[in-house]
Amino acid sequence: MNCAFCPHHKCYTEGQNCTRFTHDEVCEFYSENDRRMMRASAVTESRNYMKMTRLEESAFFAKELGVKKIGIAFCIGLANEAHFCAQYFKAQGFVVESVCCKVCSVDKDLLELEKIKPGKREAMCNPKTQARLLNDAGTELNFIVGLCVGHDMLFTMASKAPVSSLITKDRVLANNPAGAVYSRYWRRKLGILEDGTV
Repeated sequence: MNCAFCPHHKCYTEGQNCTRFTHDEVCEFYSENDRRMMRASAVTESRNYMKMTRLEESAFFAKELGVKKIGIAFCIGLANEAHFCAQYFKAQGFVVESVCCKVCSVDKDLLELEKIKPGKREAMCNPKTQARLLNDAGTELNFIVGLCVGHDMLFTMASKAPVSSLITKDRVLANNPAGAVYSRYWRRKLGILEDGTV
């Protein structure tokens, strides 16, 4: 499969199936709990299409699922943003648990991790402990606010609750990674500028 290079996307426009899976087989991939999430996601999309921000949709989705307790795993560099997200969820009636990436303040030297400033004490990011603390708190959905590439994956793998991202870190583009493909200047820099584009 290489759908990113498909010239027509007829799966969307004409019902074309380019895989070896039948529709019945695809439906079997989804457990009853998966289907419950799919229904909540469909309701969130259909009722709020082009009306709600991702933060608002996340709260709406959680309510559709009947969730009471939400977890936020955040990067220390986005502590303010995490505060506002937590404040919003609380205002929507959720119990919110939040854990900073530097929790436990373990020096990078203990895992032999490269430092930004060698020779100085530098607390490592700690995504597995973030997940463990939110697991222990019994969160039902967890949201990432700006965890580093790789740390977000470790957190997601260790989280017992389903995980979604509210904010994806991009230090260069003000946490808007899509800017790299929206801007022709960045597409040129990355070597992915369309032929014939000035």
